[in-house]
Amino acid sequence: MKKLLVLTTLLLSGAAIIFGHIHWNHKISAQGEEMISEKEVIQEEIEEVKEVAQIDVTKLSSHLPEDLQEKIKTASEQDQSLHFVIYGTSEEKGTWSEKFVEKVKEAYGENLFTFSILSTGDQTTTDIVNEEAYQEVNELKPDILLFEAPMLKDNDDVGFGVDISLNNIQQMVDAWVETNQDLTLFVQPSQPLYNATHYPTEVAQLKAFVENNNLLYLNHWGNWPELDDEKMKDYLDEVSRVNETGHEVWADYLGSYFVAE
Repeated sequence: MKKLLVLTTLLLSGAAIIFGHIHWNHKISAQGEEMISEKEVIQEEIEEVKEVAQIDVTKLSSHLPEDLQEKIKTASEQDQSLHFVIYGTSEEKGTWSEKFVEKVKEAYGENLFTFSILSTGDQTTTDIVNEEAYQEVNELKPDILLFEAPMLKDNDDVGFGVDISLNNIQQMVDAWVETNQDLTLFVQPSQPLYNATHYPTEVAQLKAFVENNNLLYLNHWGNWPELDDEKMKDYLDEVSRVNETGHEVWADYLGSYFVAE
């Protein structure tokens, strides 16, 4: 009986030792896996930080005016955001403005620019001035404003002279600049048209007006075919509105200007 008791004790002790060893190895293995997992997470976070640090805003903004380059550099260094307002574009989905915003965010990251897109719809410059709709821009207090002057809407209005358009645009510009003297303001024309007669002349006068006022003119028409080229039809739909191809060309021009490769 005594021998049986001793044997039982030895067996139980051995089992306890073996179980303890197995439990310890399992615990060590689990801790090791947890440490590896934590190490992987930390490594991923380090890689993300490196990726952010690799964004060279000085290089990306090198096509822009020097004062805007400095704005962008300062905002990036201080982890701040610049408010970029696009005014005058269409309310439709998939337009150049949406494509352009995607290109800028892809290059500079998600947080450097905050975008607001305001449509002028079917309004002429006179409609905008009479309703003081342009004051929406001042309420947003933008750092950067990209204004699509609705020359095409003015052109569609019979008897609407280009002098009226330019006077209206002058009133808008004056209001924006007086309210926000640190504003960087860009002006661009509306879409081109195939084989148009008077419209290109009016847009040329817009360009001269902008440059005479020491403003920044973005001539995206340079990315399109010549106005009398049959290929222009490939960029417009059946009623001469910009199609997807046209919006892509428009966005590419702006993207190349704001994002230097």
